[in-house]
Amino acid sequence: MTSQDCEKMRKKWAEDLKAAGKTALSGKLLDIDRALNALWSTYQGSKLGLSILLEMIDRWHAEHAGAGASDKTRLAVTALERWAAGVYHQSTGAVNARGSDFGQKVIAQQAVVLKSGQLPLKISYHIQQRQQWPGEKMKTYKWSTYLEVAEHGPVVLVRVFAAYDPGGATSQAIKQSMKNVIESFWNVAKVDLGDGRRPRDLQFDLTWVDPSTSSYHGLIVPKTTPVGPPPKPLSAMNPAELKAWRDEVSETRGAGANLSTWDVEDRVEVIHEFGHMIGNPDEYHVKSFENVPSPYRADIYDKPGFTTDSIMNNTDNYDKKNNKSYGKIHLRHFDTVKRAIAQYLMCTGRSGNTVTITL
Repeated sequence: MTSQDCEKMRKKWAEDLKAAGKTALSGKLLDIDRALNALWSTYQGSKLGLSILLEMIDRWHAEHAGAGASDKTRLAVTALERWAAGVYHQSTGAVNARGSDFGQKVIAQQAVVLKSGQLPLKISYHIQQRQQWPGEKMKTYKWSTYLEVAEHGPVVLVRVFAAYDPGGATSQAIKQSMKNVIESFWNVAKVDLGDGRRPRDLQFDLTWVDPSTSSYHGLIVPKTTPVGPPPKPLSAMNPAELKAWRDEVSETRGAGANLSTWDVEDRVEVIHEFGHMIGNPDEYHVKSFENVPSPYRADIYDKPGFTTDSIMNNTDNYDKKNNKSYGKIHLRHFDTVKRAIAQYLMCTGRSGNTVTITL
């Protein structure tokens, strides 16, 4: 977006308001007008400025749901909303966590603060799964999720806290690479908060903290696993041979990897471990679990590894260049996050709302 684009929309907004007889603005219409005027002068047309503008528009809609505004006023707001939403989704940039926090402060200053402005909600769930490989004894694994939920305009932000063990390779580039891969894979869902407003983007933010901090977090120990060369060039393998080799590599790298031990060279395994951090059990050889909202089904959770299309079962990295795997995300993988968002709504006076997540 250019300054000319913004100015053109600002003039159209003024004309539409004049046609609606709105010359002296007040309340949430004034909040929208201020956010539009600041879109370029303060935020240079960034996604942060657009998210603030869209939040102001959403609050106007919430106040005038069903009635309370003339048709021309509603048309003016809707036209501005369509323009802003279109530019927002065409933009290649992103609103980072720091920008979201700043945006929330601006929103609180420019409009009547919803209870959501008084949070985020920090919450932890203690999870347990019982797992038994063929011919082995039953084992019990326990871990905790550490989540923070907040609203930021068109985004529901879920922060996941982790600390990188100082005894390992602490390269900032490695941490950023893992963060980028995880967020690009998992940030694909929409969440409807049941408040009559359009669905928000569900955005995870893997937040690295100092291992010595007193704030809650998971501790990640990095590892690398040497993998020998393939028995023959990959280009010479048939599909069955190629899959067998990929499975062998994935199993080799996965050996010893778990929620707190990540192989920094296996991006798909890291994506799988993040699935545990947001409350998902494994989906191989699991006999039961506790404190997981998803109902236990043996046909999902007690399958052999590398046999389904789920990221919690299959981390076979057949396309490392594009950070893709056979495993994919299913709606059940957001069940714990959905529970956290529902608890967030309870804390903000919206306990009657139904949370819906879609892919």
